[in-house]
Amino acid sequence: MADVVQGAPAAAAAPEPAAKPRRFELTLFSLPHAPLGALGLPPIVFLPPYYAAQLGIPLEIVSALFLAARALDILIDPLLGEWQDRTRARIGRRKLWMIISTPILMFAIWLAFIGVGPGVNVYGLAATIFTLYAMFAAMVIAHLGWASELRADYHGRTNVLGGVQIAAMIGATLILLLPGIVRAAGWGDDADAVHVMGWTILITLPIAVLVSVLFVREPDIPVHEKISLKLAIGAIFTNKHLRGVLLPDLLFGVAQGVSGGLFLFYFQYALGFDTQAQILLFIYFVSGVLGVPIWMALGKRIGKHRSLQCACLYAAAITFCIPLIPHGQFVPALILMAIAGLHQGASNMLLRAMLADVIDADRLKTGQARAGLFNSLLLITSKAGLATGPVTYAVLALYGFQTELRGNNSPEAMAALDAMFIVAPAVIFLIAAVSLRIYRLDEAAQRAIRAELEAVQSAQRAQSQ
Repeated sequence: MADVVQGAPAAAAAPEPAAKPRRFELTLFSLPHAPLGALGLPPIVFLPPYYAAQLGIPLEIVSALFLAARALDILIDPLLGEWQDRTRARIGRRKLWMIISTPILMFAIWLAFIGVGPGVNVYGLAATIFTLYAMFAAMVIAHLGWASELRADYHGRTNVLGGVQIAAMIGATLILLLPGIVRAAGWGDDADAVHVMGWTILITLPIAVLVSVLFVREPDIPVHEKISLKLAIGAIFTNKHLRGVLLPDLLFGVAQGVSGGLFLFYFQYALGFDTQAQILLFIYFVSGVLGVPIWMALGKRIGKHRSLQCACLYAAAITFCIPLIPHGQFVPALILMAIAGLHQGASNMLLRAMLADVIDADRLKTGQARAGLFNSLLLITSKAGLATGPVTYAVLALYGFQTELRGNNSPEAMAALDAMFIVAPAVIFLIAAVSLRIYRLDEAAQRAIRAELEAVQSAQRAQSQ
């Protein structure tokens, strides 16, 4: 099925057959991604204004701190993936990394959300943010690497990653509710809301990790001898299947970064939902959770990459419908947002399930089990795409857009907002759909790869007897 790279080790053996995890086990396995999903939003949405408004740090310094931490984080992700792949541990290498990372991440969460106060040392805050990002990445890479190895069959991986994606989106959705609950209950202001978010993640994260580690098995994937750096890089960048996953992931990240950064501007200033925009955003996230089973079911019928292409086309079409919402009319907006959000969970879930199949193909080709490295690369493209979000502010500024003018900006500025929020993401979704044409690992190809891996394992067993 796949040619072995010249000079690479023999294809890695498939792991010993193991009982498929039951639905209850998959639920327990997915739990850590709920607090991890909740942790993904605050560093983008809540922490920067908290540091600027409550701690008195100039906004440009806050922006520089987060940008520098993100840049370092992207550089370290492949190292984390490689280190995890090279780890040997009786309890399981992914479990070990989750256990080690959890207390360090918890300490960084406590510092970032609760412990820092006015007069904080900027260098100490920079170290805190970087540690938060790095340990978050270590946890996500370990959990997704474990997910890639938990099921070997084509559709089983969709089920596993679908559960993980639902958990992440539930966590992200619920964390959005906390600021409103804090204010409505009279518990405090925006600073108190940040503290509550921190405590919520601190309490739920160790419980979720402990349950997952104790009650869900980790397959015994052999750790092979390290191949040369040149061979490893060549296997990655000549892998068309990997490119077929990374490119659409990058495009989805750009589209989501652009639309996410401008959502409140567009719905408040262009559509007139001054006080209801956050409710519409919440509905959009809830709809994304409900949409995951739809794309899972479609993937089982027509294949994961074709299901994702359908999600891309759906996202483009529904994005072009948003300007049709009548100005200030909440019910039509509510209905459209409930429909529009259905595509949101498709990309993360399906791309990660597709990546698990790519990892098998790479294992057959190179003899290396590199789930950690490959998941770290996917994490990089996601982060790089989302990092383009702030660029939209600079583009709007070129057209004279001013936030204080709200809906009274010039026609040129409002047209730029329309183009950035509607046209740009829709076109990017269409490009992502086309980019998926290079991906060829369908169910039949994946089954053939698994059969070859199992044949290698049988041959190795026969030789050892």
